[in-house]
Amino acid sequence: MSKKVKSLHALNWMYGNICTKKCCHDSEKQKACYDRMKEIIKGHEDYLIERRVFIKVMREKHKICSLPDAEFYRRERNFWNNHDCPICRKLGL
Repeated sequence: MSKKVKSLHALNWMYGNICTKKCCHDSEKQKACYDRMKEIIKGHEDYLIERRVFIKVMREKHKICSLPDAEFYRRERNFWNNHDCPICRKLGL
């Protein structure tokens, strides 16, 4: 069984580890998805949930991420070598 974390932590983890990597070319889409997820958990920030359950609920129930499953679950081995990423450019990577 996975460790349960607060839903706000799960949201920030999902945004930082998934959204910024999968939608690195579209920062406006990232912001829109983050704002929608933040609105959904509003008032329930301290609710304990597993990260994988949080991802599943946001994708399947609330339809937050429109990426196909194959692309969403694809592993990015050399993400930080992607020089088109705005975060990488800011960090000089």
